[in-house]
Amino acid sequence: MPRKAKKRNLETGSQAAEVTPVLAETDPTLSSEASSDKLTTRRKRSRTASRPATNSDLFPGESVHRLASSRLIWEGANILTQREDLRWEKSEDGLCYESLISKGKGFLSFWLTQDLFSKYPSVLESEAALALIEQFDIRAACMHLIYSAHATQLDRPWEQQFVLNDRQLERYLGLDKNKNLNRQEKLQLMLELAKQPCHLLVYVSYPDQGRVPSFTVSRTWLWEIAEPMLHFQECLQDDSGNSIGEQTLVGFTLSIRCGNWAKYFLNEEMRRNREGYYEYGILSQQILQDLMSTWHHYEGAARLMTWLLFKTKINRDSPMTVEALLKIAFGEKTLQLAKSNYRDRAKIVRSWITSLKVLMEKGWKITRDAETYPIQYWVEDAESGLLAQIPDDPEQAAEFWAKDAASEVGARLTDKTKRMRGQFEQLLTSKIWIQPPQIVAEKLDDIDEARRINSKVEPKRRSVSLATDDIPKFVSEKPTLSIIESGAQLKRLRLAKGMTQVELAQQMGRKESWVKMIEGEKRKIQPQYQEKLIQILE
Repeated sequence: MPRKAKKRNLETGSQAAEVTPVLAETDPTLSSEASSDKLTTRRKRSRTASRPATNSDLFPGESVHRLASSRLIWEGANILTQREDLRWEKSEDGLCYESLISKGKGFLSFWLTQDLFSKYPSVLESEAALALIEQFDIRAACMHLIYSAHATQLDRPWEQQFVLNDRQLERYLGLDKNKNLNRQEKLQLMLELAKQPCHLLVYVSYPDQGRVPSFTVSRTWLWEIAEPMLHFQECLQDDSGNSIGEQTLVGFTLSIRCGNWAKYFLNEEMRRNREGYYEYGILSQQILQDLMSTWHHYEGAARLMTWLLFKTKINRDSPMTVEALLKIAFGEKTLQLAKSNYRDRAKIVRSWITSLKVLMEKGWKITRDAETYPIQYWVEDAESGLLAQIPDDPEQAAEFWAKDAASEVGARLTDKTKRMRGQFEQLLTSKIWIQPPQIVAEKLDDIDEARRINSKVEPKRRSVSLATDDIPKFVSEKPTLSIIESGAQLKRLRLAKGMTQVELAQQMGRKESWVKMIEGEKRKIQPQYQEKLIQILE
């Protein structure tokens, strides 16, 4: 069936009617955030209602957490950060952004809606969609990343919802340390940012990938949000019971669920059966706070940071071309202007060097290809700061310049620092390597190691020679785990399950330090914990 015909017959897979009313109750099995906030009363002042329970915090014992990282999540982040710089096209339904998969064998299509709380949301037409895109705030990508991390806490995120509140978001984003905004401004900002990722609708046509067959997902929410529950401080009352003043917003609670896409991209059971995927990376709290602090003055750096969070999860060893990174940081239109106009070229070069410097300051490790990358366009640091070698003493400086002038053409300092005609084109084709901050890189290494272990311990199937009239059977060669003998073995088993030390400790009802000491061979596994560990890790 032609692609356009497929789109024409799409039906919106809304789940709004199925959302359970968690917001109206308090569940003591969830986070301690559920404790009610009872205000002290004066006169006949009413207490505020109890706050609903929330899901566990993302960063309770360490500053990183799993992050859903499928191509669909990646493109959602690109929409929120690159906005109108992406190639939006008019379709029969409305303005659409389409991302091709496997050289056009499959695709993801995104639309926009204003009907956040409707069972059957309508797609925005071109002008209205463009107006909404222009209103997108880069900081909304932080909310998108937070949702992607919370979704990994659920077993069936396409059916279950996660609940979070203003206090959690404030800590995640670092707004609790922001002294420039008052409480009301912070709440309004977080509410607005929280809604923006929920304007996206997505349709999936995914091709065969290895042993996983192709599939499609009808148009569905990227994130389905229930109407936020607002918490107000009750007004003071006089002796007659009449309210004095106005209610004050003191908090909110959000209930969010993944669209139907999660059944194929966050489904461990379907991954095991080779019918779907469970793709995840690593999100650090510091990256969220870096995005919040850089977006205004260094938008290019914020856009690169978000994009690289997903790119470096897939491949951290291959170099990237500068031209591709410039398109992501500043948009294709800006790059085309720079190619034809020297003023725009100078502007984009300054912004590029500044963006590299910001990323380096935030812990990203960036290495230039010395053979292709012109030194004139690199960040001035201890390694490349050529001017730093000029002596401060006037006589020594004069001697330095005399020697430099006598050097061969191309080897002189003035030759190395002067930007020559044609070097911008050389910059575009040059390459750099980028590694994420160390804490993220280490966790990604753990994921890679777990995959290698899984590929080795995965049961191999071999046919058994039987009589000609018997049906061949498959025998598993995986041995039964009876005891965990060492900390090294515990670590291998934990990584093979894709678990962090915090997650294992929580399931065991112990502290993270308990797991660390065992894996560090500083403590032995007591017999009473063997059975439970084996149940969790086998």
